[in-house]
Amino acid sequence: MSSIKDNKMLKKILNRSWTVGAAYNNLRGQGHGAIYCLFPIFDKLYPNPEDHDKKVEAIKRHEVFYNITPQVNTVGLGLFAALEEKIAIDDSFDKKTVNAIKTAIQGPASGIGDALFQVTIKLIAASIGLSFAQNGSPIGGILFFLIFNLCSYFSRKYLLKFSYNAGEKIVAAASESGVLKMLTGAASIIGLFMVGAMVANSVKLNIGLSWEAAGGVIAVQSFFDSIMPQFLPFVVTLLVTYAIRKKVNANLIMILIIVISIGGKAVGLF
Repeated sequence: MSSIKDNKMLKKILNRSWTVGAAYNNLRGQGHGAIYCLFPIFDKLYPNPEDHDKKVEAIKRHEVFYNITPQVNTVGLGLFAALEEKIAIDDSFDKKTVNAIKTAIQGPASGIGDALFQVTIKLIAASIGLSFAQNGSPIGGILFFLIFNLCSYFSRKYLLKFSYNAGEKIVAAASESGVLKMLTGAASIIGLFMVGAMVANSVKLNIGLSWEAAGGVIAVQSFFDSIMPQFLPFVVTLLVTYAIRKKVNANLIMILIIVISIGGKAVGLF
C-alpha cells in the first residue's frame, strides 16, 4: 500500500477544498463535499479492483454530518487523510476514531474560523475595499476579493499540511501507547456534549395550552419543565434521529415538522 504523503496528493485535496460546501444540505452539511475532497485519497489507497469493498466502506464512513468554516476546513481534511491512511495499513485500527474526532473538532474549529474569517478578516478586507468603492473605483471590490481569498488560500494550505503531518504523528504515537482509545472516548463525549448543547439552544418547542385553577393559571409547559429543562426539544430530536436511522426521507421529516408546527400554532397547541 503506497503512502499518500506527497505534495501532489495534498495539492489535490487543497484544490478540492474550495468546493467543500457546494453540496451542502441540512442532513449531512458538508459531508458530501468532504467525500469529494478526500476521493483522490481513496483512489490512491485502494487502487486495485479487489480493494473495491474497502474503498466503498471508506467513502460511506464519511457520509455523516460535517460542518466547519470553509476557510479552515482543511484542518479536518488533513486529519481525516492521516486517519484513513492508518486504517488502510492497519486492519486492527478502530475505524470509529474518524467520526469521533470529526464530531469533536467541528465546534472549536468553526468557532475560531468564524471569528477569524467571517468577522475579523472580512471586516478588514471590507474596510480597505470600501475606501476605494466610495469614490466609485472598482478596485474596492477587487481588493476585497483578493484580500479575503488570499488569506483563505494560505490558511487552507498551511492547515492542511499541519493537520496531516500532526495527525500522522499523533495517530502513530497514540496507537502504540494505547492513548488513542482514550482519545476516541474523550472525543465522543465532547461530541455528545456539543450535540446536547446544540439541541437545547437550537430546537424550540413550547406547549401553549393552559387553564385556570384555584385562582391561578396552570400551563402544560410547566409540567414538562419540571421533568427536565428543554424536555420536549430533546424528545423531538430523539424521534427525528430514530426516523432517520429507519431510512425515512429527510425531506419528508422536514415537511411533517413544518405542517405540524403551522397546524399546532393555528389551533393554539404551540
